[in-house]
Amino acid sequence: MLGMRKSRLAQAAVLALVISGLMLTGCSQKKQQQAGGAVAVKTMQVIKRDTPTVYDFTGFVEAQQEAKLTPQVSGRITGKYFKGGDYVEEGQVLFTIDQRSYQTTVLNAQAALLKSQSELDRLQRDAQRYTTLYEQSAVSKQTYDQAIASRDQAQAAVDVQKAVLENAQVGMADTEVKAPFSGRVNTSDLAVGNYVTTGNTLMATMSNTNPVRVKFSMSENEYLKLAQAHNDSGVASLENMTLVLSDGSTYAEKGTVDQVDKGVTEGTGTLTLKASFNNPNHLLLPGMFGRIQANAGTTKNAMLIPQRAVKELLYKKFVYTVDGDNKVDMKEVKMGARVGRMWLVESGLDGNETIVVEGIQKVNKGSLVEPTAITEKDLDTGDAK
Repeated sequence: MLGMRKSRLAQAAVLALVISGLMLTGCSQKKQQQAGGAVAVKTMQVIKRDTPTVYDFTGFVEAQQEAKLTPQVSGRITGKYFKGGDYVEEGQVLFTIDQRSYQTTVLNAQAALLKSQSELDRLQRDAQRYTTLYEQSAVSKQTYDQAIASRDQAQAAVDVQKAVLENAQVGMADTEVKAPFSGRVNTSDLAVGNYVTTGNTLMATMSNTNPVRVKFSMSENEYLKLAQAHNDSGVASLENMTLVLSDGSTYAEKGTVDQVDKGVTEGTGTLTLKASFNNPNHLLLPGMFGRIQANAGTTKNAMLIPQRAVKELLYKKFVYTVDGDNKVDMKEVKMGARVGRMWLVESGLDGNETIVVEGIQKVNKGSLVEPTAITEKDLDTGDAK
């Protein structure tokens, strides 16, 4: 009984604490509502100025051609004639595979062909002789037919041996593994003495790196805009691509989009493209990262807002604006190209709004705010920090 009484007392104490906490929380919320406290946010005016419209995408360098070299014959490597990373010419011998058994096969096929050809020559003479005799009625039709059939069988045997010899010669030629095109060959762990198997052993990988392609993706809307856009010089945007390398430097050559995927990817709504760049000094290597840019000309009196001021909900984009009474409104906007840390606004604003830049996660439509105005320079400083 004593234990049960203690348990009930403990439960009552816990319940009292919970009720007290709820009462304190309720009182606190009520005080805040009564006080009508404004939320501290940072705001800035929509920027309006002539702006080069440059679309920026993430890309990766790919070889124009790439080939994985596997042997067409089995055997031990007897020669290796390159170093990893070398640039090799089309047709250059990279490996040789033990040729002895293949040489023997060629010699045997040559001997068999000579024997078959000799037999054919004899039977051709017999057929010619029996044809003359048959025409003179000196031999029967059966004897004549047998001579002709024997000749034809010998001809077929010669054709078979020619095919056997040709196959043997192909095998002999395949003991030399040659570069299928001019390009750079990768490092290879295979050395003289290693055994390779037909079609299974990866001997080396080759890449043609002049030109190269940069693979990147863009949204359907971006593609529709850029497919018709031109820069200020009148050059089509997709024919004058700029590549910015991972160290921030701009690649000297311009690129042209020469491959567009067959359709938009389901689920992501993106389209994959490839732009070709000349690479005479072989500076660009497969796998390199870069930012590829398309210049769509200058937009006059463009509206710009910070990218971090934009909120996305259900695939739509919104910004919070602050009116003269420091109350928040929510406006749907349509965005264009990204311009550095800013975003070009295509519609939804008139350019005279004050927007919330920092604190958007703390406000909603109708919220009362205490705004602190910042400039574009302040924005850059904040990002740097």
